[in-house]
Amino acid sequence: MKISKGKRLIFLVLAVAVVCSMVFATCACQNNGPVPMAFDAKSKYGIYWIGEDGGDYVRSSKDMDVKYFDPSKPTFVFAHGWEPDKANSTDGLFEDFVTHKETVSKTGTDDIRDYAAQLKEKGYNVALLSWFSYARDLSRLFKSIWISFEDGYALSTRFAMELAIVLGEDYKSDVKMVGHSYGSQMALATTYQLIEFQKRGMIVNDNIIPTRLTLADPYFGDKALIAGWDNLAKKSISLIGEKLKARTPAKLFADVLESVVDKKDVAADMYFGMSMASTMYYKYDGSDANFEKLSANCAIVNCKGLRDKYGDTNIHNVVRDWTLLSIVDDVTFADAPSGAASDVQIKAMRGKCYNQTYKGFDLAQDNVVLADRMTGEFL
Repeated sequence: MKISKGKRLIFLVLAVAVVCSMVFATCACQNNGPVPMAFDAKSKYGIYWIGEDGGDYVRSSKDMDVKYFDPSKPTFVFAHGWEPDKANSTDGLFEDFVTHKETVSKTGTDDIRDYAAQLKEKGYNVALLSWFSYARDLSRLFKSIWISFEDGYALSTRFAMELAIVLGEDYKSDVKMVGHSYGSQMALATTYQLIEFQKRGMIVNDNIIPTRLTLADPYFGDKALIAGWDNLAKKSISLIGEKLKARTPAKLFADVLESVVDKKDVAADMYFGMSMASTMYYKYDGSDANFEKLSANCAIVNCKGLRDKYGDTNIHNVVRDWTLLSIVDDVTFADAPSGAASDVQIKAMRGKCYNQTYKGFDLAQDNVVLADRMTGEFL
């Protein structure tokens, strides 16, 4: 059967259209090049830099006074988690970087610390990743951190851009990233984004990428508590374009941590507290591939003594303060993790699990010991 010239022309046009659509789709999927970096200095979410006085702070800007950011000093970055109210906030902007009010009420401690001021005294630039006003709807935090925020880049992408712009090409010190609760996901995702920026040629300075991830009672998350999970599970990580492929938050966390450690040898230590945040999402007897991956790439401490003393649901913020105190007071334990242990020491402890033992909130009397999770001792 002969095909008319007109039909041949139509077939040819359709074929070209199909091929072009395939090429464009491929280009879109494989577009790993740089994208413009910028940040909105007037937004309420963003990075706040602490001055010499803990109550003195500014939003990121170019050419900040050295009392807020000194490029010759190491940088300490803190990411807060879910914030249901303003009880622990300065001006509703960021979580007050002092001993948490819940820690005071649960433990009765009268040792109130200003972590920002003490870290400044130790020679750090102190930066707070703040999304306080946007972190009240627990069901939407996962999307805001990993997928998208206000129909644009996720907050982790925006924080990574802001941090990279402030530190700049000439920064020669290092970055320590600390996260609490859902802020642990923010800390990890922001680090992941910075690594991707470097891969795409958006940054060239290796010193911008954190060398340390210290996570206090990280919240891994239950997909049943995430709004629109069935739809989100089909989405991709902001900017990176990596498909979620319906991975649970616990699996995603383990996968991303593995990638961060594999690509940049980041030292990671985690301090587990209440079961609702961490321990209920994994199995510890060697049967859970997700936990084996997580464990292989970090050192993990189960705050068992605090849980035994104050109760499972009461220690989420206590673990936050326990971890921060270990850093500002330079508390270390023999052959065991702490926030003050060196990166080299933490890397040597990868794959091991430990128990915090003292039944009370006093690091001077505390100890951390190696645990055998195969016998259930770790739990």
